[in-house]
Amino acid sequence: PCISISGEPPVDMQSQLSIFLDKKSQSLAEKGFRSEYKVGNIDPRINAKNCNTPLDFEFNRPPESQNNLTVKINCAGKKPWKLYVSINFTIFGDVVVASGSIRRGDAITAAQLETKKEVINISRYVSYSDIKDIAGMIAKRSIRHGAIIQANHIRPPKLVKRGDNVVIVATNSAISVRMNGTALMDGSLGEQISIKNNQSKRIVKGRVASTGLVNINL
Repeated sequence: PCISISGEPPVDMQSQLSIFLDKKSQSLAEKGFRSEYKVGNIDPRINAKNCNTPLDFEFNRPPESQNNLTVKINCAGKKPWKLYVSINFTIFGDVVVASGSIRRGDAITAAQLETKKEVINISRYVSYSDIKDIAGMIAKRSIRHGAIIQANHIRPPKLVKRGDNVVIVATNSAISVRMNGTALMDGSLGEQISIKNNQSKRIVKGRVASTGLVNINL
Protein backbone atom coordinates (compact mmCIF):
# COMPACT_ATOMS: atom_id res chain seq x y z
CA PRO A 1 0.00 0.00 0.00
CA CYS A 2 0.98 3.62 -0.53
CA ILE A 3 1.33 5.63 2.71
CA SER A 4 1.86 9.38 3.12
CA ILE A 5 3.85 10.63 6.11
CA SER A 6 3.64 14.36 6.78
CA GLY A 7 6.51 14.69 9.24
CA GLU A 8 6.11 17.82 11.40
CA PRO A 9 8.73 19.08 12.03
CA PRO A 10 10.29 17.97 8.70
CA VAL A 11 12.41 14.81 8.81
CA ASP A 12 14.85 13.47 6.23
CA MET A 13 14.00 10.76 3.70
CA GLN A 14 15.78 8.01 5.65
CA SER A 15 13.73 8.74 8.78
CA GLN A 16 10.45 8.84 6.87
CA LEU A 17 11.31 5.55 5.15
CA SER A 18 12.04 3.96 8.54
CA ILE A 19 8.63 5.12 9.80
CA PHE A 20 6.96 3.54 6.76
CA LEU A 21 8.80 0.23 7.27
CA ASP A 22 8.15 0.24 11.02
CA LYS A 23 4.43 0.60 10.36
CA LYS A 24 4.55 -2.51 8.16
CA SER A 25 6.48 -4.42 10.83
CA GLN A 26 3.90 -3.37 13.42
CA SER A 27 0.99 -4.58 11.26
CA LEU A 28 2.75 -7.95 10.82
CA ALA A 29 3.41 -8.19 14.58
CA GLU A 30 -0.32 -7.76 15.21
CA LYS A 31 -0.83 -10.88 13.07
CA GLY A 32 1.77 -12.85 15.05
CA PHE A 33 4.79 -12.44 12.76
CA ARG A 34 8.25 -11.11 13.62
CA SER A 35 10.06 -9.13 10.93
CA GLU A 36 13.41 -7.51 10.25
CA TYR A 37 14.41 -5.14 7.48
CA LYS A 38 17.60 -3.70 6.01
CA VAL A 39 17.62 -0.63 3.78
CA GLY A 40 19.97 -0.39 0.80
CA ASN A 41 22.38 2.50 0.49
CA ILE A 42 20.88 5.96 -0.06
CA ASP A 43 23.24 8.63 -1.34
CA PRO A 44 23.39 11.39 1.34
CA ARG A 45 22.97 14.02 -1.40
CA ILE A 46 19.72 12.36 -2.53
CA ASN A 47 18.58 11.91 1.07
CA ALA A 48 18.62 15.68 1.50
CA LYS A 49 16.43 16.45 -1.56
CA ASN A 50 13.65 18.91 -0.89
CA CYS A 51 9.94 18.24 -1.28
CA ASN A 52 7.18 20.68 -0.30
CA THR A 53 4.60 17.86 0.11
CA PRO A 54 4.61 14.70 2.22
CA LEU A 55 6.57 11.85 0.64
CA ASP A 56 4.71 8.78 -0.57
CA PHE A 57 6.13 5.27 -0.04
CA GLU A 58 5.02 2.16 -1.89
CA PHE A 59 6.28 -1.46 -2.02
CA ASN A 60 6.70 -2.92 -5.51
CA ARG A 61 5.12 -6.12 -4.15
CA PRO A 62 3.83 -7.29 -0.73
CA PRO A 63 6.67 -8.24 1.66
CA GLU A 64 4.70 -11.40 2.52
CA SER A 65 5.45 -12.71 -0.97
CA GLN A 66 9.17 -11.92 -1.25
CA ASN A 67 11.95 -10.59 0.95
CA ASN A 68 14.00 -8.69 -1.66
CA LEU A 69 11.87 -5.66 -2.48
CA THR A 70 11.94 -2.16 -3.86
CA VAL A 71 10.23 0.82 -2.25
CA LYS A 72 9.25 3.71 -4.49
CA ILE A 73 9.66 7.09 -2.81
CA ASN A 74 7.61 9.72 -4.57
CA CYS A 75 7.52 13.50 -4.20
CA ALA A 76 4.44 15.01 -5.84
CA GLY A 77 5.38 18.62 -5.03
CA LYS A 78 6.09 21.62 -7.23
CA LYS A 79 9.28 19.94 -8.43
CA PRO A 80 8.21 16.25 -8.50
CA TRP A 81 10.70 13.42 -8.34
CA LYS A 82 10.79 9.72 -7.52
CA LEU A 83 13.41 7.37 -6.16
CA TYR A 84 13.64 3.59 -5.82
CA VAL A 85 15.34 2.03 -2.79
CA SER A 86 16.16 -1.66 -2.34
CA ILE A 87 14.91 -3.26 0.87
CA ASN A 88 15.54 -6.67 2.41
CA PHE A 89 12.40 -7.37 4.46
CA THR A 90 12.47 -10.72 6.28
CA ILE A 91 9.38 -12.18 7.93
CA PHE A 92 9.50 -15.00 10.49
CA GLY A 93 6.50 -17.20 11.27
CA ASP A 94 5.46 -20.68 12.36
CA VAL A 95 5.86 -23.41 9.76
CA VAL A 96 5.05 -27.10 10.06
CA VAL A 97 8.02 -29.45 9.78
CA ALA A 98 8.50 -33.20 10.01
CA SER A 99 9.42 -34.25 13.56
CA GLY A 100 10.85 -37.48 12.14
CA SER A 101 11.27 -39.20 8.79
CA ILE A 102 8.02 -39.71 6.86
CA ARG A 103 7.87 -42.42 4.20
CA ARG A 104 6.26 -42.01 0.82
CA GLY A 105 2.65 -43.20 0.94
CA ASP A 106 2.31 -42.77 4.72
CA ALA A 107 -0.87 -41.27 6.14
CA ILE A 108 0.68 -38.40 8.12
CA THR A 109 -0.28 -38.12 11.79
CA ALA A 110 -0.06 -35.10 14.08
CA ALA A 111 2.63 -36.95 16.08
CA GLN A 112 4.91 -36.82 13.02
CA LEU A 113 4.73 -33.03 12.84
CA GLU A 114 5.85 -30.00 14.82
CA THR A 115 6.09 -26.25 14.27
CA LYS A 116 9.12 -23.97 14.36
CA LYS A 117 9.97 -20.39 13.46
CA GLU A 118 11.33 -19.95 9.95
CA VAL A 119 11.64 -17.24 7.33
CA ILE A 120 8.37 -17.51 5.43
CA ASN A 121 8.82 -15.05 2.56
CA ILE A 122 11.86 -16.44 0.72
CA SER A 123 10.38 -19.63 -0.76
CA ARG A 124 8.11 -19.83 -3.78
CA TYR A 125 6.62 -23.03 -2.38
CA VAL A 126 3.45 -23.10 -0.26
CA SER A 127 4.07 -24.10 3.37
CA TYR A 128 1.71 -24.50 6.33
CA SER A 129 1.45 -22.91 9.78
CA ASP A 130 -1.12 -25.28 11.34
CA ILE A 131 -0.57 -29.00 11.94
CA LYS A 132 -4.30 -29.60 11.48
CA ASP A 133 -3.96 -28.67 7.79
CA ILE A 134 -1.56 -31.58 7.21
CA ALA A 135 -2.57 -34.34 9.62
CA GLY A 136 -4.41 -37.03 7.67
CA MET A 137 -2.80 -36.15 4.35
CA ILE A 138 -0.77 -38.70 2.37
CA ALA A 139 2.97 -38.19 1.75
CA LYS A 140 3.61 -38.04 -2.01
CA ARG A 141 7.35 -38.50 -1.41
CA SER A 142 9.74 -39.34 1.41
CA ILE A 143 10.14 -36.38 3.77
CA ARG A 144 13.28 -36.08 5.87
CA HIS A 145 13.37 -35.14 9.53
CA GLY A 146 13.16 -31.36 9.98
CA ALA A 147 11.99 -30.62 6.43
CA ILE A 148 9.34 -27.93 5.97
CA ILE A 149 6.14 -29.56 4.74
CA GLN A 150 5.21 -28.06 1.38
CA ALA A 151 2.07 -28.37 -0.70
CA ASN A 152 3.82 -30.51 -3.31
CA HIS A 153 4.82 -33.02 -0.60
CA ILE A 154 1.28 -34.11 0.24
CA ARG A 155 -2.07 -35.06 -1.25
CA PRO A 156 -5.53 -35.67 0.20
CA PRO A 157 -6.39 -39.27 1.11
CA LYS A 158 -8.47 -41.29 -1.33
CA LEU A 159 -11.99 -41.43 0.12
CA VAL A 160 -13.19 -43.72 -2.66
CA LYS A 161 -11.20 -46.49 -4.35
CA ARG A 162 -11.85 -48.21 -7.64
CA GLY A 163 -14.25 -51.13 -7.14
CA ASP A 164 -15.72 -49.71 -3.91
CA ASN A 165 -19.46 -49.86 -3.35
CA VAL A 166 -20.62 -46.25 -3.02
CA VAL A 167 -23.82 -44.35 -2.41
CA ILE A 168 -24.75 -42.04 -5.28
CA VAL A 169 -26.77 -38.99 -4.23
CA ALA A 170 -28.47 -37.39 -7.23
CA THR A 171 -30.00 -33.98 -6.58
CA ASN A 172 -31.61 -31.00 -8.23
CA SER A 173 -33.51 -28.03 -6.83
CA ALA A 174 -36.58 -30.15 -6.09
CA ILE A 175 -35.55 -33.72 -5.20
CA SER A 176 -32.73 -35.87 -3.86
CA VAL A 177 -32.41 -39.55 -4.79
CA ARG A 178 -30.04 -42.14 -3.35
CA MET A 179 -28.88 -45.23 -5.21
CA ASN A 180 -26.09 -47.77 -5.02
CA GLY A 181 -23.14 -47.69 -7.38
CA THR A 182 -19.63 -48.94 -8.02
CA ALA A 183 -16.63 -46.61 -8.25
CA LEU A 184 -14.70 -47.03 -11.50
CA MET A 185 -11.72 -44.97 -10.29
CA ASP A 186 -10.09 -43.65 -7.13
CA GLY A 187 -11.14 -40.25 -5.81
CA SER A 188 -10.23 -37.71 -3.14
CA LEU A 189 -12.56 -35.16 -1.58
CA GLY A 190 -14.04 -32.92 -4.30
CA GLU A 191 -12.61 -34.90 -7.22
CA GLN A 192 -14.86 -35.93 -10.09
CA ILE A 193 -14.91 -39.67 -10.77
CA SER A 194 -16.83 -42.15 -12.92
CA ILE A 195 -19.38 -44.40 -11.17
CA LYS A 196 -21.60 -47.18 -12.46
CA ASN A 197 -25.22 -47.13 -11.31
CA ASN A 198 -25.73 -50.71 -10.13
CA GLN A 199 -29.43 -50.68 -11.04
CA SER A 200 -29.44 -49.01 -14.46
CA LYS A 201 -25.85 -50.03 -15.35
CA ARG A 202 -25.32 -46.49 -16.64
CA ILE A 203 -21.96 -44.83 -16.11
CA VAL A 204 -22.18 -41.33 -14.65
CA LYS A 205 -19.75 -38.76 -13.27
CA GLY A 206 -19.95 -37.33 -9.78
CA ARG A 207 -17.89 -35.61 -7.12
CA VAL A 208 -16.61 -37.33 -4.00
CA ALA A 209 -18.37 -35.83 -0.96
CA SER A 210 -17.10 -38.14 1.79
CA THR A 211 -15.98 -41.72 2.31
CA GLY A 212 -18.17 -43.89 0.06
CA LEU A 213 -20.45 -41.00 -0.96
CA VAL A 214 -20.59 -39.39 -4.42
CA ASN A 215 -22.83 -36.48 -5.48
CA ILE A 216 -24.22 -35.96 -8.99
CA ASN A 217 -26.46 -33.24 -10.37
CA LEU A 218 -29.65 -34.27 -12.13
